[in-house]
Amino acid sequence: MKPAIRIKICGMKSTDDIKKASICGADAVGFIVDVPVDTPRKINIQKAAELIHSVPLFMDSVLVIMPDSGVQAVSMVETVRPDIVQIHGNINADDLEYMKNRLDIPIVKTCSVPVGNSESSSGVICEFENTINNLKNQGLLDAILLDSKTDTKSGGSGTVHNWEISKTIMNNVDIPVILAGGLNPDNVKEAVQTVFPYAVDVASGVETNNTKDIDKIHRFIHEARNA
Repeated sequence: MKPAIRIKICGMKSTDDIKKASICGADAVGFIVDVPVDTPRKINIQKAAELIHSVPLFMDSVLVIMPDSGVQAVSMVETVRPDIVQIHGNINADDLEYMKNRLDIPIVKTCSVPVGNSESSSGVICEFENTINNLKNQGLLDAILLDSKTDTKSGGSGTVHNWEISKTIMNNVDIPVILAGGLNPDNVKEAVQTVFPYAVDVASGVETNNTKDIDKIHRFIHEARNA
């Protein structure tokens, strides 16, 4: 029997958002906090610290941040107190080691997958896989999240990347892989069947007019779990 896929609904801005995700059976919810990019899902750290108390028992809360350093990341985690922290940006091994020595929660690193074919990206993929496996072997990472890299954004673009690239990465890294990037109720089933990730992550794909849509959340989760 294949393990059940886990599902994270990202970009929580209110208790109502959290309730919608919970009712539909999501495994985790994400809070995008003080990131230096333009996104309608960004909230400040005080708001995140308040909302996290509304996350029900047995649902994971994920702090999504783009820190300048491991020191800043630890400070943000200590303020919000999530179950998991998800890191975007150019955090290096020293920063991850600093975090691991001070935090007792899982660390997820977001990795950018180029929007293109696997042949033109083969060298980048190989280097990427080696880096991830080295970090995992050092005990610095608990999972990676694969998001789409475009000319203007390295994640959060709502753009689908080549899932064959993600599948190749997944088959060559010894760490749980979370698939993101342009997922929605219409394509998540195919994405899961192609990549077989540990989990999937969605934000804009379950929204209508920048607001979480309970019908889309329900359909997304149904399609992902029935892939």
